[in-house]
Amino acid sequence: MRHSSIQLRSDEQVPENLVALLDGRNLSSSEPSEPESERSKKRRKLTGPNTSQTPLHSYDSNDYLTLARVDIYLAFRKSPSESYPSPSPDENDKEHQVRLERFAERTDGEYSCRITTVHGLALFDEVIRSSIDPQTLEVLQIATNPPSRRQPKKTLRSNCTLSKSLGFDRGAKRSGFELDARDYTLDLCVRILVRNARSLSDSIGISRNDILDICAPESLPEKTDSWSPRDFYDNVHVPKSDGVAPDVPSIEQLQCELYPFQKRAVQWLLWREGAVEAHESPEELPKLPHGFVHTTDGDGRQCLVSHFWGMVTTDDLVPVHMGSEPKGGILAEETGLGKTVELVALLLLNPVNPARQSPSPKELPRCSATLIITPPAILQQWKNELQGLAPSLSVFVYEGLRVEAGKSDHEALMLRCTQHDVVLTTYNVLTREIHYAETPDRSLRHQKRYEKRLSPLTHIYWWRVVLDEAQMVESGVSNAAKVAKLIPRDIAWCVSGTPVKKDARDLFGLVDFLCYKPYCDFPTHVWESLVTRHRNVFKQIFRTLALRHTKDQIKDDIRLPPQRRVVVTVPFTQIEEQHYSTIFGQMAEDCGLNLDGTPRIDDWNSNSPATVEKMRSWLIRLRQTCLHPEVGARNRRALGSGKGPLRTVGEVLEVMIEQNDIAVRLEERTLLLSQARRGQILEHAEQSEKALEIWSHTLEDAESIVHDCRGQLKAEIDRLSMTEEAMEKSDEMESATVIRTGPHRQRLRAAIEIEHMCTFFVANAYYQLKTDETRIKPESEEFSELQRKEEMTYERAKILRKELLREAHTKAEMLMSRVNEKVNAKSLVNIPEISPLKNRGGIESRSIFERLESMIAIMQNQAKQINEWREKTIQLLLLTLVDEEEADLQGDEYETSTKRQDEVYVYVDALKALIADRHDVLTGQDNELIKHEMSVASKQAKEGKGHSPELLLKLLSTRNRLKPAKDVGSVRGMITELRELKTTLRGATEKGSSRAAAELLLINVALQYLHQISAGQTKAVAGLDQEIELFKDTMNLRLDYYRQLQHISDTVAPYEEDLSEEARNGILLDKKASESRTKARIAMLKSKGRYLVHLRDEATNVESQRLCIICQQPFEVGILTSCGHSYCVECVRLWWGSHRNCPTCKKHLTRNDFHQITYKPQQLSMQEEAQEKETEVRVANGMEESAIYSGIRDTVLHQIKNIDLGGSFGTKIDTIARHILWIREHDPGAKSIVFSQYRDFLDVLARAFTQFRIDFTGIDRKDGVQKFMTDPSKECFFLHAKASSSGLNLVNATHVFLCEPLINTAIELQAIARVHRIGQHQVTTVWMYIVEDTVEKSIYDISVTRRLAHMGRSRAKTGRSEEANLEHKIDAANTMELEESLLGNLLAKGSSSGEVVGKEDLWKCLFRGRPGHTQYSPEAEGAVARHLGGTAAEARLNLDGQSWNSV
Repeated sequence: MRHSSIQLRSDEQVPENLVALLDGRNLSSSEPSEPESERSKKRRKLTGPNTSQTPLHSYDSNDYLTLARVDIYLAFRKSPSESYPSPSPDENDKEHQVRLERFAERTDGEYSCRITTVHGLALFDEVIRSSIDPQTLEVLQIATNPPSRRQPKKTLRSNCTLSKSLGFDRGAKRSGFELDARDYTLDLCVRILVRNARSLSDSIGISRNDILDICAPESLPEKTDSWSPRDFYDNVHVPKSDGVAPDVPSIEQLQCELYPFQKRAVQWLLWREGAVEAHESPEELPKLPHGFVHTTDGDGRQCLVSHFWGMVTTDDLVPVHMGSEPKGGILAEETGLGKTVELVALLLLNPVNPARQSPSPKELPRCSATLIITPPAILQQWKNELQGLAPSLSVFVYEGLRVEAGKSDHEALMLRCTQHDVVLTTYNVLTREIHYAETPDRSLRHQKRYEKRLSPLTHIYWWRVVLDEAQMVESGVSNAAKVAKLIPRDIAWCVSGTPVKKDARDLFGLVDFLCYKPYCDFPTHVWESLVTRHRNVFKQIFRTLALRHTKDQIKDDIRLPPQRRVVVTVPFTQIEEQHYSTIFGQMAEDCGLNLDGTPRIDDWNSNSPATVEKMRSWLIRLRQTCLHPEVGARNRRALGSGKGPLRTVGEVLEVMIEQNDIAVRLEERTLLLSQARRGQILEHAEQSEKALEIWSHTLEDAESIVHDCRGQLKAEIDRLSMTEEAMEKSDEMESATVIRTGPHRQRLRAAIEIEHMCTFFVANAYYQLKTDETRIKPESEEFSELQRKEEMTYERAKILRKELLREAHTKAEMLMSRVNEKVNAKSLVNIPEISPLKNRGGIESRSIFERLESMIAIMQNQAKQINEWREKTIQLLLLTLVDEEEADLQGDEYETSTKRQDEVYVYVDALKALIADRHDVLTGQDNELIKHEMSVASKQAKEGKGHSPELLLKLLSTRNRLKPAKDVGSVRGMITELRELKTTLRGATEKGSSRAAAELLLINVALQYLHQISAGQTKAVAGLDQEIELFKDTMNLRLDYYRQLQHISDTVAPYEEDLSEEARNGILLDKKASESRTKARIAMLKSKGRYLVHLRDEATNVESQRLCIICQQPFEVGILTSCGHSYCVECVRLWWGSHRNCPTCKKHLTRNDFHQITYKPQQLSMQEEAQEKETEVRVANGMEESAIYSGIRDTVLHQIKNIDLGGSFGTKIDTIARHILWIREHDPGAKSIVFSQYRDFLDVLARAFTQFRIDFTGIDRKDGVQKFMTDPSKECFFLHAKASSSGLNLVNATHVFLCEPLINTAIELQAIARVHRIGQHQVTTVWMYIVEDTVEKSIYDISVTRRLAHMGRSRAKTGRSEEANLEHKIDAANTMELEESLLGNLLAKGSSSGEVVGKEDLWKCLFRGRPGHTQYSPEAEGAVARHLGGTAAEARLNLDGQSWNSV
């Protein structure tokens, strides 16, 4: 520990009190002291001259150790006064207890120091000079303010002693300083004392202790880099393989033979359970546990120190007794090495031993069973393996308290658990048992009526508990982890091939479950400090607690069948290539990059979060597109696909053609609107001739587009076998056929809108030119010609307007005709007239009859008002539509119609309310909805809001006058009252009352009268409700018509913004530039559309010759023009350079009119990992590594390609399906695992496999694992990256199909490990599918580079020779990849997301290896030109002048 010496010098003489203290004299009270606020608040009593002396042993005993010591040699330049007697030699070495109250640096080399007595009396307070190292200064500052002053346990304190020396040779030598003989010297010894720890309660701070770091730097652990999973895997216990098998007893009940490494593992398992003595001790273990190391304290005493636990002790037994290792541990064998077999052997070799059992807490029943907790996916697998490996063990599957409660009572369930050797359950059951795990401690006021059932998992004392795939408990905070920790047991095991899933906290979850004290008693932040700052303690824990073998380490013990690894490179079809290229171009544009990955702008920032997120999102979409166009939500939305049937490649092509057509129409519309607006700006600037020129050209283009749209609509109608007239006359306008032609009609309507606008503008330009008297005379022929053109063009605009309004006009007219027919036929609902009563009732019924008269009067008035309002509504609804009057548009049609529509709305609402009131009079039932609507409408009308507020208030006022009072009642209520009265009068009549008999006759007549009123009026009200609905529909269709009419008026509204000449010219230039860019996009889209149509034609005409029209030679890479002619690249490059038109049709061409086409042979290729010594290749870092892949026979490729599927869903799906069918034929009975990171793709693949009659199951399907293991018809098992497949044993499969490459190969290795593991007796093959010239190839290259790097590191680490078997090299590299990966962090969240790609890999994935464009030198082009010229001349002579077109 730290022990240092320093010299302090003062230019002043020794203070009198300081000398008096040393001489044992009384101290002077006149010395200045600290202010009251800085002194100790508690006053101490001074009892004599020696009260400042405290025996040193009171602080320096065995209770405390010196954590740090500083010897200060304090020298005063001037000798003391002669009045001070010289110290006697026997008093020179006496130490006096003092306090160092302040020691702080003021300036460089100057320090403020204050020394007092233990009671606070100042002895020395001056500024002194010295040179002090920072570490010593930190110790002195701790001494002035030790943390123990704030700690009740006083674990840390400071101690200061002062003694005098004469400053002669003895003193100088002792202090190590050269001083003048006249100096007066004092020795100040400052100690930091720490309690001599007897237990963990004496710690001065756990996990992070700055005081220990300062005071005991010699035992401070070395600083390390950030934590990685390798820190765990490199420090687990690996039993020595010395060629001698451990002495493991024979296991007759075990139905298999253990490998040597498994015997060593079982021996270690037995040692951890205390069943055998240690066969071997783990290597390089320190003799002291928990990070303690030997050292000496500041006074030279031997002691132990632990920086992690913050403890210093002289007792060697303290580290031993402060914690206890649990029985059990972590079995972390690499995936596929038989952890299950090792555990079963342990179960058989170490059954329950009562002599070694721990006391049962809370009097729980003991159990000899082993409880095994597994993921749900492998529960059945565990049951099968226990039955196969150890049939003598009885097994019970516990399904949870809720399920078991229905099978037996609690005592029977507890008995069943304790009578079996093994109890199996799942983590899902543990999660559900959280509410039944503990007995509540709280006391209740009243006793519960029913006792709460408790889970047997936490109320049986188990012999052994095993967590299989223990990474499921993660950091120990999940409900499953909480219940698992509560399970009472003697022995606990965590079993996992990948115990580190996300970070180091996963290991804390395991330690917490194992109850490894004292580590499990502290929060997670303590654990995080342990794995980052105290790696030595971390290593000590897992060197004894965990065991692991890797395949590379035990390669001599086992001989797994070889595994072939084959990369299948498939090409895109031309359709898929075009689709992929389109998305790639969209990606580059969205990310601000060119197609080669170079930035489009200078300040492009690759580290921008927005850019990174865009690139990551597009990479996911491109990877999904390589699988199938409909994988992923974004791809499905782009194709307009929902959950319908899976599209074939041909259907995808049709969608691409349709989407390209839509894009062309949108760009054309944008262009025409821009040109029309430019013409308006010129017209407003009184440049009508220029405007007319622009509008005329725009009109020509618009007419051409309309013509094309009409043709497409007609073709679609013909395809659907119907005529347009039939559609127009059809009453079912929303029929399926109309819906199918809807997109074509919308495009036609949009095109006609543009044509109408341009036509109107042209007519307006004619008018402007005609009325310009400075140019045109009114009586001239030119004037007449312009007038004729104006009238003709306006007439054409009117025709187009009618066509645009035809559908809305027809629909509105249809309902208006229905209303008119009802009026003409007088078929509107007739409200029956109510005749007045002829009598006024009798004595007892007089009041009812009077109310009835009032009600009849009200209903009559209501009927009159309903008829009046209905007539007004009909008049408004039957007003002639504006266009029928052949009136010119005034521009305010919509506003005028809105006013009338407001009146219609008001009358309809008033009618609806009045009819509801009438229904209320009839039935007595209030219509709350109408009441609320009228209340809101009235409130808005009073605020001047809503439809025609004044009219609405007027009509509502009329309605309120017609509402009956509450005491009047209803017709139904009066009928009830009369019936009750009738019953009373009938009794009086039977008793002989003539008056009652007469009144009874009157009531019978009234009841009959009321029944007639109720029936007739109720029927009328129902009819009125139907009429109201008809009025509302008519009203809405009329409004829609006027809305469309107003929209048309808005499109031809004049340009009214006044601009300066400079601003106008700027706008015109901007619009021209924008139009040029739009034209370029249109040309590109048309060229692409021509290419897509070309692909469709190629699919139906496979035998078409692929010859260049110019050179008459076949080509693989060529150019297709927007006019539909194809040439080889070289010929069209030379031709277009001088002619700028199509060689065949002479159409003018721009760069955007070309589209590259390819006829490269679509070849399937495979490469297999070589098993012999490989050829040497150079990698990027300049070193030489072994090549991984070599060739494979072409016969297999030929056979796979020739399998007929009867449909096509894309290259990758088709090839995988053909491959599986090929395996079915050449390896009957073989089963395959199909793995993809995207669950969406497996859903797509499932629909394709169903059509191809390939039977399959999957991890997400019910009983999928069991069916794949037992059902011979299930050929394939679908597995995705996000499935919980750890521990899954699928050794009945021999083929693994990896549908796409992954950067994080640890993900795919998890899938391969389901097959390539102990228990596999067949040669296995991994087929990796890659689409060439895509991001998949880039990703694959990156992953291979990393595997090669792992192979090199593994060779350097193990010292393996160059001639080592490639299989072993790859196994070692795979192990390293798995151990360095945090599997929980490799996959992104979200159902459509895949693996996480690091920011540094994004650009390489997108652009690495992307094929560039071929560049030609001028010399090469000249040579090609000369060759083509000679060839063409020779061809012309031989063909006798045959023309290009005939060729």
